[in-house]
Amino acid sequence: MMKVSEEEWWTPNAITYSVVMHGFRREGKLVEACDIVREMVNMGFFPNPVEINLLIQSLCREGKITEAKRFMEECLSRGCAVNVINFTTVIHGYCQKDDLDAALSLLDDMYLSNKHPDTVTYTTVIHALGKNGRIQEATELMKKMLGKGLDPTPVTYRTVIHWYCQMGKVDELLQLLEKMFLRQNCKTAYNQVIEKLCSFGNLEEADKLLGKVLRTASRVDAKTCHSLMGGYLRKGDPLSAYKVACRMFNRNLIPDLKLCEKVTKRLMLDGNSKEADYLMLRFVERGCISNQHQEHLQS
Repeated sequence: MMKVSEEEWWTPNAITYSVVMHGFRREGKLVEACDIVREMVNMGFFPNPVEINLLIQSLCREGKITEAKRFMEECLSRGCAVNVINFTTVIHGYCQKDDLDAALSLLDDMYLSNKHPDTVTYTTVIHALGKNGRIQEATELMKKMLGKGLDPTPVTYRTVIHWYCQMGKVDELLQLLEKMFLRQNCKTAYNQVIEKLCSFGNLEEADKLLGKVLRTASRVDAKTCHSLMGGYLRKGDPLSAYKVACRMFNRNLIPDLKLCEKVTKRLMLDGNSKEADYLMLRFVERGCISNQHQEHLQS
């Protein structure tokens, strides 16, 4: 495509090839952009991993995952600096198309190419497996990741927690979290589990875990308790919401007053005036509200 002029006064260099390649890519002419890279390599210039990844991303966005993989493998075979991010981008493309067998196969191929997957690579596939209900495979892959000495990130925790909670596999999740904690502890993991269980309406399982959260009694824990209380109110169970509020007070956490006022009103409507009075009394004892305010709520 780009030849030395007849006068031989100008010869394209790496920057020239790169500019032309990006121009074709931005115009959506990806075949031409890939051809420029091939010509560039033939001339002894090599694209860097960022340039390779931009082309791979563009191919994947157009759904041309096979072409993206072929282009990456060609770059690798010709000595270009293909890295883990390039492999992960192709794997993400396969996951986007729900072609998980291809994604898993490429994950294994990375080791053959001496490109060891990182936490992002594993998390990408784990998320896709969970999304497709393949929880057992996600579990095995998570264990493999931990066995490789890789530390789970906050994104890894959120991914695992979301799909296990959605599938209602709480016991399996807790066992897996214990293994994850050995590599990288996540102080808010149980908070995330409870809040996710609440979002899926699994309040009973969420309540069982509340003791693990209330050990630290932080602001994050208060937010988690409020999520559970809100879930009980939506379910029409103000008495359980009241019990959560009491447990918060016992751990020196002050529940949200407006939320507790809703709990109190629902308790009184259900004939549980004793519990309603006691809940508001706890606020009075802490100096959060006055006796007059309590009397107003009771009227």
